[in-house]
Amino acid sequence: MSAHVLPVPQPHAPHQEGDGFGTAEGFLRDVGVLVVEDDFIVAFDMQTLLEEQGARVIGPASDLAEARAAFVPGANVQVAVLDVNLNGEYVFPLAAQLRAAGVPFLFATAYADDDRLFPEELRDAPRLSKPVLPNALLGQLQRLLGK
Repeated sequence: MSAHVLPVPQPHAPHQEGDGFGTAEGFLRDVGVLVVEDDFIVAFDMQTLLEEQGARVIGPASDLAEARAAFVPGANVQVAVLDVNLNGEYVFPLAAQLRAAGVPFLFATAYADDDRLFPEELRDAPRLSKPVLPNALLGQLQRLLGK
């Protein structure tokens, strides 16, 4: 009698109708994702979600200096998720650095609807309102990566 091995299902975020995600499972496999978030719980949840999708999470960085040190232009980051306000310090200098390097990014922030806060040259960047829904984050990353 031969043994049957059953595959173990891989964890993933549940698909919800209309969320725009679910067409390219595994699209984050080996993708370097820079996570910049000053709230430990939010950062941990985001890191867990991204790693479950196969991403290589860089960070999470909790302040601008740490985030800038973690980013190696042209080497380790293919996409980034940025909180706007890092304990009173804005992430916009890093966003400009990412844009100059051709790295797509999105803002995950409580300030998503406040255009006045964003520098004019960054107002076209995608924004997700906190609390960020997992499927919304994954769907937006999928669009940014063109997958």
